[in-house]
Amino acid sequence: MRAVRFIRRLLAARRGVAMIEFAMSLPFLTVLYVGGFQVCDAVSAWRKVTRATRTVADLTSQYTSVDEQDVIDILNSSQQVMSPYKASAAIITVTQVKMNDLAYPTVDWSRGKNAQGLASGTYFNLPLAIRQANTSMIVAQISYTYTPLFGSKFFGTIPLRETIIMSPRASTSVTMQQ
Repeated sequence: MRAVRFIRRLLAARRGVAMIEFAMSLPFLTVLYVGGFQVCDAVSAWRKVTRATRTVADLTSQYTSVDEQDVIDILNSSQQVMSPYKASAAIITVTQVKMNDLAYPTVDWSRGKNAQGLASGTYFNLPLAIRQANTSMIVAQISYTYTPLFGSKFFGTIPLRETIIMSPRASTSVTMQQ
């Protein structure tokens, strides 16, 4: 209702000052609106990346053992969570990290989507606060490049990365069936 009254007053103005002010402020208002939309969309994409990462870690941590098909299904589940964003562009890995008697973390097994998993037996940099001797952790990682709908030629893309670490729930580790 206010918009209708505003437009009527704008059309009734005879001096043209209102029209000039409107014409001068329109580019600013348009940039403000589009910029606000872009920021909200980027935050939404970042939240989707976080949720998808959590989903991969959470689903994997509920198993006592997984096979290749289980891991493929888990990694594919992240595509549903990422919707409406293009999940096929995301690099997703799920890794089990084991700590030995000295709490030295190494990759037990790792699988990826749109990338290879990490090599077994290699060092994995876990935060010191969660390193405990003779335990395992499930680490899910997603890297996604967000492309803004407007102005991507001027501002480029935004890399979004998330890592979530969970301990196995049903057992001390999640074994990989070959």
